[in-house]
Amino acid sequence: CAHYIVLHPPSLVRLLGAMAAPNKVLHRKLSYMPLLETEPQLQNPFVNLTVANPPTLGRKVRRVIVGVTLLPVRLGLTVANLLLGVCLARLATVGLTAADFDALEGQPLAVWRQNIFSPIVGMMRFQLLLLGFWRIRIKGRCASREDAPLIICNHVSGLVEGLFMAKYPKLAEAEYAATLILGPMMKATMAIFVDRADPQSRENSKRALFRRCTESRWPQTVVFPEGCCTNGTAVVQFKMGAFSPGCPVQPVLFRYPNNVDDPSFTFPLGSNEYLLNLLLSVSNNMEVEFLPVYVPSDQEARNPQTYAANVQQYMANALGVPTTKHAAEDVALCIAAKKLKMPIEAGIVQWQAISETLTGVKVKDAKVLMQQFSKIDKAGTGLIDFPTFAKAMRSKVRSGSIDFATAPAPGGGSDKEAKAAAVESVLSEEELRSIFELLDLDSTGSINFQEYLCGVAVLNGHGPEDQETSIKWVFDSLAKDNLHFTKEQLDVLLHRAMPSLDSSQLDDLFSEADSDADGLVSREEFIAFAKKHLEDLGLNASRLLCGLPLTAAMS
Repeated sequence: CAHYIVLHPPSLVRLLGAMAAPNKVLHRKLSYMPLLETEPQLQNPFVNLTVANPPTLGRKVRRVIVGVTLLPVRLGLTVANLLLGVCLARLATVGLTAADFDALEGQPLAVWRQNIFSPIVGMMRFQLLLLGFWRIRIKGRCASREDAPLIICNHVSGLVEGLFMAKYPKLAEAEYAATLILGPMMKATMAIFVDRADPQSRENSKRALFRRCTESRWPQTVVFPEGCCTNGTAVVQFKMGAFSPGCPVQPVLFRYPNNVDDPSFTFPLGSNEYLLNLLLSVSNNMEVEFLPVYVPSDQEARNPQTYAANVQQYMANALGVPTTKHAAEDVALCIAAKKLKMPIEAGIVQWQAISETLTGVKVKDAKVLMQQFSKIDKAGTGLIDFPTFAKAMRSKVRSGSIDFATAPAPGGGSDKEAKAAAVESVLSEEELRSIFELLDLDSTGSINFQEYLCGVAVLNGHGPEDQETSIKWVFDSLAKDNLHFTKEQLDVLLHRAMPSLDSSQLDDLFSEADSDADGLVSREEFIAFAKKHLEDLGLNASRLLCGLPLTAAMS
């Protein structure tokens, strides 16, 4: 099981720390557990930098002054401006049916409808002024539709960037279509709405983008490939939909320099609080830079993942910020963590790094695991230490996984022997400690949700080598730092999986597992043996680890 791993400085520090820790099966753990890079100097990209810090006296005074002077005027004009915009948008789309708005079958608006909609563009610039954006600096020029059918933007404010790009159709979440104000305006631009939870909707959105790229009648379409708002300290993972057509794109950068208040629509702000913060700002600064059109190479045009990653890096370099393996799924998990009264940071797991390493892991699975994690982490700290972990595992195993009254002893025997064997089959302190240490990737003595998620995924066959990875985990957990199982150890494991086995059957199975007949079962022999008997003997992680809750948590 030889693997060559390039270690960046954060990983190297973690590796050296792990080497210093006792009882670590390090060379094995690195072979199948993802090494998730950490950037200690990088701020959380999903947290509003103003709200995250205690408000200063100066900020409180400014908000009070704006609240009694500018705010009433801004609110009144905002209501009038948006209502008029909705009326014009509805007038521009009067008589159109749902089929006309279908991204795959609909057609661009007629010229007369576009003329009715056109004043809304100026009205949205006025709305930006009401939100404190007195002057917006623009660098570069927007390319023509022929040169770049798609416009790719970073996503910080959400609302502000949407208002600035008001004249363009956008790829947007389906929930916006039903909103009272934004819905009519976005429909009037022929936006493409996508339901992220629906695979068919995601596929349709890709086809719609391809249509927009290949049919010249359509205007340029704006896509925010990050799929979520950040605070601008990094460019998070790009979704590949906008890059699937393989057409040229024009990257557009939104910067918010020298602002007193962070205008990002990030945690813990809700929609109302976010809008109020903008209205209570004396002024906000924004720069918009139109970068040169990015024409994909032949390789990028054939590989959307490479294309997306290269454009992400190109935009990050222009912004002067790093790229990260965070993704929109991290935001979904942060929302789940907040509902479970856990720290929001618990949901930040670097989803893209996990999905690149572990196969078939879905957000819905991660949410289920987060609920399980929160029940163990009763203090709500987002961390689980070993005593808490061991207590929770024993409690769950003994309450539901093993029937001590009916479990037969190896090779038959009396009820008394059966009960004694069942009690012994519960994972020992040492075995639980070994499992905990394999979960504790950074060797801090506690498990966070990211580590818990990775470990459970591996145990449930989502590792790089599917079921083989979970079998490796079982061996590393139960071999107690040895390179082999003895006859007695293998008998206990086999009895856990198949309690009805008698002594002669156990002898035969050991002989089969011990392929070199040296009286011991090596790691490689155990993996081959377990894979062979995965179905008939049930040699899977769940049975071999006594039905540990970790092994039954994912679909």
